[in-house]
Amino acid sequence: CIPDTPEGIIVESLLEGMGQFYSVELSQKVRRGMNESRQKGNFTGGYVLFGYKIINKKVVIDEEQAEIIRYIFNQYFLDVQVKEIIATLREKGIMNRGKPFARNTVYRLLENEKYAGIYRHGDEVFENTYPAIISKETHERVMQKAKANKYGKRSVAVKYLLRDKLKCGYCG
Repeated sequence: CIPDTPEGIIVESLLEGMGQFYSVELSQKVRRGMNESRQKGNFTGGYVLFGYKIINKKVVIDEEQAEIIRYIFNQYFLDVQVKEIIATLREKGIMNRGKPFARNTVYRLLENEKYAGIYRHGDEVFENTYPAIISKETHERVMQKAKANKYGKRSVAVKYLLRDKLKCGYCG
């Protein structure tokens, strides 16, 4: 118990200062350790992307799932609609974490540059963490195609009042 005396005030502020110092120092050490792990190419936590698995702190390609990733990228590049890709995957019984693929899941998968071997954290780019399942060129071409398809066939030069605010009740 710290007394309510002038000495007690000094002791209390000293204890609070030491606690704050410990917290800031620990945060700094954790950030430094995580950055060193990224530079070594080690997995630093979080969920593992579809198409990869972790072995000895390293991200490695899961070849079964990687074939599915390549199939999705190739089909999308060949102008196959995402709903048709999903239907094919469902027919074959291919699941994502025990659930059927959803449209948003496929779109996020297509825009994820980790599949091309690029991992960004803050302003830094690490190319030794995720082995590439697809080439950087393939990823770039698919991203350009997705960007062009984002607003459908209509002109994106025209500024419509309700663009991005309303969705079609039939097709989404």
